[in-house]
Amino acid sequence: MVKKSLVIMLVLLIAFGFGIVGVAFGQSGDDEKSSEKPKFGFNMNLNIGLSSYEDSSGQQIAFQKFSFFPEFSYGKLGVGLDLTFEFDGDFKLRDLDNDGKADTWTKFTDYLYKIYYVRYGHKGDPLYVRAGAIETYTLGHGLIMEGYNNILFYPQIHQLGLNVDLDGSLFNFPLIGFESIVDDVLDWDIIGLRVYSRPLMSLDVPIINQLKVGASFVTDLDPLEVYDPRNPDYEKYRSPKDNPDSKDNRVKEFGIDTEVPLLQKGKLSIISYADYAKIGGKGSGGLIGSTLTYDWFRFIAQLRFFGKQFVMSYFDPYYELDRATKYNSLDTITDSYMGYLLGTGFSILNLLQFQFSWSDGFNDAEGPRIQSGLSTVEGAIPKIDASFAFDKKDIDNFKDLFSGADTIMQLTVGYKVSGMAKIVFIFKRTYTPSGKSTDQTFIETQFSF
Repeated sequence: MVKKSLVIMLVLLIAFGFGIVGVAFGQSGDDEKSSEKPKFGFNMNLNIGLSSYEDSSGQQIAFQKFSFFPEFSYGKLGVGLDLTFEFDGDFKLRDLDNDGKADTWTKFTDYLYKIYYVRYGHKGDPLYVRAGAIETYTLGHGLIMEGYNNILFYPQIHQLGLNVDLDGSLFNFPLIGFESIVDDVLDWDIIGLRVYSRPLMSLDVPIINQLKVGASFVTDLDPLEVYDPRNPDYEKYRSPKDNPDSKDNRVKEFGIDTEVPLLQKGKLSIISYADYAKIGGKGSGGLIGSTLTYDWFRFIAQLRFFGKQFVMSYFDPYYELDRATKYNSLDTITDSYMGYLLGTGFSILNLLQFQFSWSDGFNDAEGPRIQSGLSTVEGAIPKIDASFAFDKKDIDNFKDLFSGADTIMQLTVGYKVSGMAKIVFIFKRTYTPSGKSTDQTFIETQFSF
């Protein structure tokens, strides 16, 4: 019964989202009668290289990889496909679970998962719709969901997520808006929604009339979903079927928040906010914070107040890894505690973009968490493109920074051989569906045309 209702909700949400797209096109069409019409765009990346993954026996196996990434765009619409073929030493398609069938090339749903993304607009636009891979997603200010991704086990596990954000300003009605996310439209399990309002916009009072209040709800209907191909129940419970044992273990978390811009003058802005959240059957917590932005510089500060059986960002970047045990693990948090976050982001001489945050609790059992990113500005360094992303939680000591546990990391370095060709080195520290930390190395020749 639940699944039927979810299917109905899915159909309505997709219809609504793309119905809105149609309305937006209608509006933009009127505007563009006197301006430039949308243009059709096409880009193709061809990657040739080596990759390695953990198979069903836990062994690392190397594959010759050929990947085609065609991208199509028209105005605000965009589509990207991931057509990757990986062959073993016998030139057979990858079969990590050793069932005699090529991975992700046997079922109808496998071909749907070749859609890496379909989008309308860009994040931050009054209307943004994206279906496919969700690299990182934060709901509101992140108290409930921060940095969630549905590609932690990619490419072993494919999911076709859905993100629809709508601000009423699209219809000249900025009083309301919403943000929403689904982990996989073919298997609705993790569902998040935040509805917000600017109730005082009609007042002619600066700052106060920009007050925003919101309410959020996130649930996981199948926290015991089986990911590991080595588990005998994997094929039985894998998408789009749910594990029936999840019925009595569903997770629900709701929250409320408020936000107000304290200062907006030229290139300087200060936004302050306060959030409260409650995990169903467990504890509650809250935070207050501010974000200061000046031109190329940004600074974030938060003070957090957590009760027993509560944790910041229950749905975090590691959630797909911890989801089966995370709810019960909250029982180990037997005392209230306080915490904080300090973060910054800025550009360096228009060459590099840098981001860094440090978060910790004053008297909790877990160690601090570091999130950092560094990337070159496109075209700033001739022939070289590079980026580094690092997320490490529960750090006990300096040596622990370099361990593979509780770490998500990616280093990418590209050297442009010509206008069309680039040699790329990629190092990733991520996780296998069995929950094991793993390092993956890719050396590819990419052709763009």
